[in-house]
Parts: sequence; C-alpha cells; structure tokens
Amino acid sequence: MGQDQVTWVNDRLQQLYRATGGACFFEEPRIGIAAADDPWFARLKTVIGPEHWTPQEALALAAPGAVARSVVVWIVPVRREIREANRRETRRPAVSWAAMRSFGEGINERLREQLCRLLESSGYRAAAPHLEQLHRGYSIVGMNYSSHWSERHVAFVAGLGTFGLSAGLITECGIAVRIGSVVTELELPPTPRAYGDDPFAWCTRCGACAARCPAGAIGRRFEDRDKPGCARYAVSEIQPERERNYGWLDLPLGCGLCQTGVPCEFQRP
Repeated sequence: MGQDQVTWVNDRLQQLYRATGGACFFEEPRIGIAAADDPWFARLKTVIGPEHWTPQEALALAAPGAVARSVVVWIVPVRREIREANRRETRRPAVSWAAMRSFGEGINERLREQLCRLLESSGYRAAAPHLEQLHRGYSIVGMNYSSHWSERHVAFVAGLGTFGLSAGLITECGIAVRIGSVVTELELPPTPRAYGDDPFAWCTRCGACAARCPAGAIGRRFEDRDKPGCARYAVSEIQPERERNYGWLDLPLGCGLCQTGVPCEFQRP
C-alpha cells in the first residue's frame, strides 16, 4: 500500500478522462480515497437509510467473495464556460449545462466502467456501485429520493468536500461538479478529511443557493431541503417543450441553477 499506487490510479483516471472526451464538459478529475472500513459507511445506513450499501456490500454484488479495501472517488468540475452560461439563467438550465448533465454524465459512467476494468486487469476486483444500482432497476422516486449509493456522501468520506444548503457537495473546486466512485480490492492510503467529521464545515449558510432556486426548494437550514419540490419543478417547468428548448429527449436534464451564480460555484468559500 502506498502513494505510488494512488498515483497509478490517478494517472489511469486522467487517461480515461481524455480518451472518453471528458474535456468537452469537465475540467480534469480530482481524486480522493476512502478506506472501505471507514466507520462513516456504517453511519450512512442511519444518515441515509438501511438500504444504503457499505463498500463491502456493493462489491459483493458484482464480485462475490471479494474483499473491499478502498473506495476511489473523483470529482470532475464543470467547465468554466458552461458554468458561466448557467449563471445567466433564472428559470431553467442553459443548453450547455443541460448537455453536460445529459451527455457528460454518460462520460462519467464510462469512467466508472473503464476504471473497474483497468483495476480488474491488474488483479484487483472492482465495482461501480452507482452503476450496480442502475442495472438493478433503481428508481429515485421509488426510494423516496434516496439511493443505495450516494456519490456525494461517499465523496465526503473520501475527503473531497462537505455539504451545502442545496445538498450539493462543496469541494475545493466548488459545488459545480459531477462525482464518480469505484470500490476495489486494491488497498490504498485514505485521503485525510481536512474538515474532520463535520458534514457542513465548508458551507457559510449565506443563502445564495436558496435565492437562486426557482422552485423555492432550498431553505435557510439544511433540513429545509425539499427534494420532491425540486423534482416537481423539473417536471412542470423544464421537461415541457424540452425538444424545442434543448433538442433531445429521454435523458436527465438537471437544473443546476443553485450551483452557479453562488459564492461556492468554483471554490470553497
């Protein structure tokens, strides 16, 4: 176990980022590592719900008998020009932001898949829990806007950031990011959490994201976040005429207004 192996994983991820066309939507990935036995993963079964997988549970679904040792997590910050376009919007996402969510997340899925294959080709079984839940028919509405694997919470455990009022993850690169992760047998040194165990350490509670939210789904307290209200707004205000406004169908659009035009857009406050 050593930093050279972390460097190897990071190099492979950067190579995949370039090969998959990630630069069309994102800036270069930043990685963090969590130990698979970090106590926070057990705590997430209380914070999120008993249905949330531990790394061991997630890996066992894809590779029975494998022992989870590390969780590799990455963020890909949204490109500046895409953020700037969304910053100018007040009711629905800019076309470039919607494309980043619809098509850029597809690239992020390829990063998950290919990193798993590269680890396996080196002798370390691996799984991408987010993809596992999709393959098993996961429905965010059916699970009351929860999930079996929260990339944001896993990124918190891996030292990459803390939560804001909008429930997004404020990282050193800001809150306008996409997140991915892979569980593996490869043992890697975990990334220290500069913020300790405080899930909200980097949020100033300024309320700028609440002011930006066209659905009124963000309050002045963390517990005021209205996920169903956010989803209803997307259905009633963004989905109609999406072909005319955006040019494609049947892919998630995402609003993202609360992630742009705020102090934590591209840096932690």
